[in-house]
Amino acid sequence: MTDGQHDTGEYRTPGGPASDQPTGGHPIKAVIGGIVGLWLVLWLVLPNPKDQPVDPRTGMTERTPGMTSGTPNVPHVTSRTVAVLPEFNAAAVLVPPDTTDEQIANLLQRFRVARIDETLVQYVPATSKGDRLGPHAIADIYVFSESEWATAAALRALAKGPHSRDGKPGALSFRDVVKHVRGHYVINLHEAEHRDRASLGYADEDGSTYGTEYKELF
Repeated sequence: MTDGQHDTGEYRTPGGPASDQPTGGHPIKAVIGGIVGLWLVLWLVLPNPKDQPVDPRTGMTERTPGMTSGTPNVPHVTSRTVAVLPEFNAAAVLVPPDTTDEQIANLLQRFRVARIDETLVQYVPATSKGDRLGPHAIADIYVFSESEWATAAALRALAKGPHSRDGKPGALSFRDVVKHVRGHYVINLHEAEHRDRASLGYADEDGSTYGTEYKELF
């Protein structure tokens, strides 16, 4: 090529095909290669369900990160503690009116896990402050779905039991309140054999049960 002349041919990679020649790749081979490559990526990245942790109580795969109840198909229910009577080691927890029994059972299971993890105080204030075994060494946690019954007066009536009535006129009685208890979680870390128990509804020390859907959970 002499000075003043310019190469008007198209640029191509050294050793590569000319612009009017096929690249040598076959479209079917390219598709098959893409499918195989995608399968390898998914096989390497996605975990095998058989390798996932399984809750020993339910046999169900724990699919939800942070799930503490072992029932990942039951939506968690919003709850808040609205009354505490430290002198009776009692607390009232309020849930929405449309909360199902299954959700309450799930909530009580989460409370139990939180007690074991020593994080229950994040959800329920201390019921045995100063006890050497912790802030919930002794606790009666009652779950209500009606705000008018989740009160300190209702807790006092429950704490006094079925055979007692407050001397004040018009005061709530045990039987007035107990039929509104949706769930009950009892903790006594001073009992080595039976440190906690929970139920839907309520059972007193005599074994009498209250609530049409009473069920012992643990």
